[in-house]
Amino acid sequence: MELSNNNAKTLLLDTHQDIEEYADTLVTNILDKREFNFLTYPPNCGLTELEIEELKKLDNNENLKNALRKVIADNSAGIVFNMLNLFDGTGFPKNDNEDWTGLKVIDEEPAKKSEPVDDWLHDKFYETYWDWKKVRGNKNWKLDTYEE
Repeated sequence: MELSNNNAKTLLLDTHQDIEEYADTLVTNILDKREFNFLTYPPNCGLTELEIEELKKLDNNENLKNALRKVIADNSAGIVFNMLNLFDGTGFPKNDNEDWTGLKVIDEEPAKKSEPVDDWLHDKFYETYWDWKKVRGNKNWKLDTYEE
C-alpha cells in the first residue's frame, strides 16, 4: 500500500501547525513567562544559569516575539524539509550515505494499529543523540549539559 494523498496532506498540515505552535510556545516561555525549564532536547538538556541570565535580558515586545517566532519556525521547517528529502531519497545523510536508498512511508492498515511495535522511530530519536554526539566531534559549543 502506498501513502495516500490524504494522509500525506494531513501529515504535512499537522507538521506546519506544530512548527507554528512550537515556535509560539517557545517564545511565550522565554519572553512572557520567563520559564526556562522547557527544553527536551538533547536528553539531558537544560540551560546553564549564565545562559538563563542572558535570556532574561531580552526585551519583551511584539517585534522581538515575531522575529523569534519566524527564526524558530524557519529552523524547524528546514529540518523537516531536509528529513523529507532523506525519506524521498532526493537527499543523502551527512554522516553515511553510501547505501542510502530513501524510505517508504505508507498508509497503515487499520487492523495493524493495535499490534505492538518495538521499533518506533520517535522512540529511537532521543536514544540516538549520544551516537550523534560521537559523530559530531568537538566544536566550541554543545547542546547538552554533560560535562566531559
